Amino acid sequence: DPTARRAFWDLIYELAESGVTILVTTHYMDEAEYCERVGIMRAGKLLAMDTPSNLKRDIIPGDVWEVYAEPLQDGLAVLPEVQGVLRVGLAGDHLRTITEKGKKKEDLLVALREKGVNVRDILVGEPTLEDVFISLAR
Repeated sequence: DPTARRAFWDLIYELAESGVTILVTTHYMDEAEYCERVGIMRAGKLLAMDTPSNLKRDIIPGDVWEVYAEPLQDGLAVLPEVQGVLRVGLAGDHLRTITEKGKKKEDLLVALREKGVNVRDILVGEPTLEDVFISLAR
């Protein structure tokens, strides 16, 4: 229920502003984005702890791309073979790709088109806490 969720976070913010320390546990990384500090755990071990923005900056090693291509499965097979591509995953109607810093959009475009994948668009993306978790949990 989106209304109840918003009310929950409003209450959390009010309590935090009044000086109360709040500990939130969640499996939903989008909810963790609301927190001032985030600890990423796996198998009972704390892997990293910092602000969401610092975690994204420090843990994600490169650039994020949102690749809109058809067919998606073909793009999913092609992109991991491109030099400098670190990770590719399905993200709804597109592919979320993380590359080494400085990788050019054109490199991805050429590789996909050479294999017959129709590319509708490639947009610069932003790292998420889910990206951080996946990078740390490997």
